[in-house]
Amino acid sequence: MRRKFGWADDAIADRRERITAMVRKVKPAVQLDVVKEDPDDNRILESASASASECIVTGDRHLLKLGRYDSVRILNVSDFLRLLQEGAERI
Repeated sequence: MRRKFGWADDAIADRRERITAMVRKVKPAVQLDVVKEDPDDNRILESASASASECIVTGDRHLLKLGRYDSVRILNVSDFLRLLQEGAERI
């Protein structure tokens, strides 16, 4: 965040604290091999699956190309924010 957005250390610490309060850590039990072009992206799908996430919000083109994995929707930030603004009960 510092490098990409120029955020100060205190702003980064504040956001990290807020995010940590909203997340649940999981240990995926299954290893996936869905994203051939970028195998590291499979860790994201594994975590989303293990946590029963409703969606993944990302700018990653490989994940976005999938659109959905299992019951997990894969959205870019603007589509996610649009759904929130429209009052979507379940993403």
